[in-house]
Amino acid sequence: MIHTDVLIVGAGPAGSAAAITLARAGRQVLLIDQHDFPRDKICGDGLIPDAMQALEQLGLTKQVRALATPVQGLTCHGPKGGSLDIPGELAVLPRKILDDLLVKSAIDAGATLKTPWRFQRLMTESGRTIGAEVKVSTTTLNIRANWTILATGAVISALQSAQHCTRPYPSAMAMRGYVHNPDFKGLNDRLHISWHKSYAPGYGWIFPCPDGVFNIGVGIYGLHNHLQDTPWQDQLAKLPGLKHIRRLKPNKPNLNEIFKQFVSTNPLAQALLETGTFMGELKGAPLRCSLEGAKPASPGLLIAGEAVGSTYALTGEGIGKAMETGIMAAHAIVASQSDTKADSQGNNQADIQTISHYQSALQTLTPKFDIYRRTNIINRMPWLIDLAIKRGNKSPKLVRRMSLVLEEKANPARLFTAKGAWKFLTE
Repeated sequence: MIHTDVLIVGAGPAGSAAAITLARAGRQVLLIDQHDFPRDKICGDGLIPDAMQALEQLGLTKQVRALATPVQGLTCHGPKGGSLDIPGELAVLPRKILDDLLVKSAIDAGATLKTPWRFQRLMTESGRTIGAEVKVSTTTLNIRANWTILATGAVISALQSAQHCTRPYPSAMAMRGYVHNPDFKGLNDRLHISWHKSYAPGYGWIFPCPDGVFNIGVGIYGLHNHLQDTPWQDQLAKLPGLKHIRRLKPNKPNLNEIFKQFVSTNPLAQALLETGTFMGELKGAPLRCSLEGAKPASPGLLIAGEAVGSTYALTGEGIGKAMETGIMAAHAIVASQSDTKADSQGNNQADIQTISHYQSALQTLTPKFDIYRRTNIINRMPWLIDLAIKRGNKSPKLVRRMSLVLEEKANPARLFTAKGAWKFLTE
């Protein structure tokens, strides 16, 4: 039996952010992951301002900026071929590098990392989580902890084992690959995102990484609005714009056709692939969005990161909010009292305090996630992008407002109020 104050399952951005925060607060932390680091992770690799804000809380902004490719904003490409530049201070850093930096920072802060340790199931006592059973090679170990944080990403097996999964199917799916093309010009200083009816409801992207490498991929979003309790992979072809999807094998939808549609309709993507070299293969993964799909807490257990749905529905961006939920989970544990007395109903007061603190913190994020979920209509109606591009190229004021939203300095909901719509059409 291994004993620790806090056990964190999953060493991605959420788990590592929680480990850093807890270790710096003097807590004994055991951070486990099923993979050795550095390891690859399917992601767009873009770091928008909310990611930089979380990294600032962790004291890692300087290190990340030294490794990342800085970009000056976002370029939106519409179905009709038009484009609009939205300025912003952004960056791109492959998750293999970012996650390794976060893990090492957790170790430097005092956390203990163990890999490859595979989560098997939670251990409970009188209805309270008291740790987890893990598999190390052929050996099973029991880890007893005062608190356990599940930061296991979009894969739902751990959530289901913990009986915290409230929606088994994903909110979105994405696929990406890396292309080495150091001489390619025109894409190096911006994030490029494209919309087209042939791959709605979603978008394609090209992001410049360090060392002449580009992250290119596609995502389809809003699946949770259409998929029911029937097997979700059987429903994908029924979604608007996705009739050409076919199943390659059970439980794995094919995004290759979506990627082909993106490349065939985007001249920049065509040129990048024609003159560059693919590094490895295209890889796909599910996404869990909108702070939906999982019960966030129970006595002795907190759920953080994409496991609790920390990815934006409209954009598929999740790095920043994953770290933010990990930090919130850590703060909830640190803020709770060590008193383990029970009330008249047998409820542990420290558990009640910690759960309430964490749920209240998550609720502060809910309005923004709701906005991104509602505005996911943009991915289903790409002609709206053509309208935005047309209006933006005529209105510097509108572009400035979009830039403030991109940098999380303004509420995106204001763009979708009656007043916001009037300004959009008239400014």
